Amino acid sequence: MKNPEQPSEKPLISVITVCLNAAEFIEQTILSVLSQTYPHVEYIVLDGGSTDGTVEIIRRYESRLAYWHSWPDRGQTHAFNLGLALALGDWLLYLNADDFLWEPSVVEKMAPYLFSHKEADVVFGQTITVTRQQDSRPAPMRKVLGHPWRWQEFRWQDTIPHPSVFTNRQYFDRVGGFDETYRIAMDYEIYLRGGKTLQVHYLPIPVTGMREGGVSRENVVRTFREGRRALDKNQALPLALCWLNFFWRIGYYYLGQAAHKVLDPLAQKIAWPGRNTGRFL
Repeated sequence: MKNPEQPSEKPLISVITVCLNAAEFIEQTILSVLSQTYPHVEYIVLDGGSTDGTVEIIRRYESRLAYWHSWPDRGQTHAFNLGLALALGDWLLYLNADDFLWEPSVVEKMAPYLFSHKEADVVFGQTITVTRQQDSRPAPMRKVLGHPWRWQEFRWQDTIPHPSVFTNRQYFDRVGGFDETYRIAMDYEIYLRGGKTLQVHYLPIPVTGMREGGVSRENVVRTFREGRRALDKNQALPLALCWLNFFWRIGYYYLGQAAHKVLDPLAQKIAWPGRNTGRFL
């Protein structure tokens, strides 16, 4: 998808993957983008200097990439900003190196909606949490992420599933790039900048498969700490409520983890609204 030609009636969509030592899953991620049936996609892959074979995998597909490189950066947020500077698209999608677009027609399904909602800052679909294997399946007892957005909910918790978010280039032009003082909650922070006037649209279709785990799950306290700081920075909540929300989110998370240990073995016998099932496969 090198140097895509963009007719005026078709939005150009930039997909950006940043990675570091991601050899286990990066090929599936790349192929999920290169297999898209929508032709007006540019794909940018930014590697932070991998030593595990990731670079060799990327090189197999370099002729079909709009741009790629492999050199050390200042971390994921810096790489996000590098991708933002390089991308030419009207809309940008950041796809993690262990996630994948759900099916080859995903972008084609989203593109008409993006074209007809040029005023939107953010358009997002559903993220399906999947197990952490090559042949991944929907994770038991994990809810499908994605539902209509409301500011009053968003100011308490991040309800935009970022692997499935298409962000309007004009929004970045208005609010700037990602804040590099955030290592995990940089995406939450940048959308909080839009405040209650953020223009968000939700499309109820599966967009991305997101593997369990990842940086946010491995650094739960830091994730919620950065979320609290982002809320305070953007005055989404009074400071006292930011701290109350911080402790509530930690308690809720660990209580949920305990519940999963008990309920996951019974997942096939439990049908509760919104949970992952095999219906998506």
